[in-house]
Amino acid sequence: MIFEPRLEVHAASLQRQDKTVLNRVSLTVPFGAHIALVGPNGSGKTSLLQLMAGRLKPSQGYVTVGGQDLAQLPGMERARQLAVVHQHEQVHGQLRVRDYVTLGRTPHVEASKAQNAHAVNTALAHCRLDGLQDRFMRTLSGGEQQRAAIARALAQEPRILLLDEPTNHLDLRTRADVLDLLAGLDVTVIAALHELSLVQRFAHRVVLLSQGRMVAEDLPAKVFTQELVLGNFGMDVFYLPLPHREQHIAVFESPRTAQAPTEALAIPERESVL
Repeated sequence: MIFEPRLEVHAASLQRQDKTVLNRVSLTVPFGAHIALVGPNGSGKTSLLQLMAGRLKPSQGYVTVGGQDLAQLPGMERARQLAVVHQHEQVHGQLRVRDYVTLGRTPHVEASKAQNAHAVNTALAHCRLDGLQDRFMRTLSGGEQQRAAIARALAQEPRILLLDEPTNHLDLRTRADVLDLLAGLDVTVIAALHELSLVQRFAHRVVLLSQGRMVAEDLPAKVFTQELVLGNFGMDVFYLPLPHREQHIAVFESPRTAQAPTEALAIPERESVL
């Protein structure tokens, strides 16, 4: 079965215990796009990811992959199209890294040993885990475990990678490393993030959710405007230049502590990814 690897959410709503978690969300994600889902706590980011992964079924609307209803795809075919990295991966500490990453080959029952080995080796190398493949998972740092989770997902050879808060509980440098890794992938990547200052490091486009509704979907600089950031996060945003980079970076500050300039810095017309 061959798909055009495009994911679409069609006017999807989700009800839970008489509460509207998502309200008629529509989104088209072309192949290769890197999308950041942002929004205040409870805005529906994780729920939208679960709909995209087929883990939840919309109360109204539907999700398609390559034009086919995700709910109609057999589980094994869905796993060949989509891979998911959860915020808290349940990992058996006695597994060695290579064995853990090999779990990603489960959907490819028809693959040869050589094909499986190649996929695992490629995933390990891409996530810079070659030298750690014989280590037990319990001995890895938080950042190394997160890279192993991404490697396991990449070993599935998915067309679409979904991640829920992939930088949660990591230190600042490790967060940047993980997002740099995601930015270098040539598959569709959709990640829910709460660290607004790191979004530009990875995302081509940003989807802003609030109270289950999609407020904006555009380039990072067009979503992170003063009006939208203040209205949805209660923060101010300023754009500052970085040496040797064409793109200004967004800096987020509490209005109570920020010393706002009298005039906002102009946002350059050209949009590029850090």
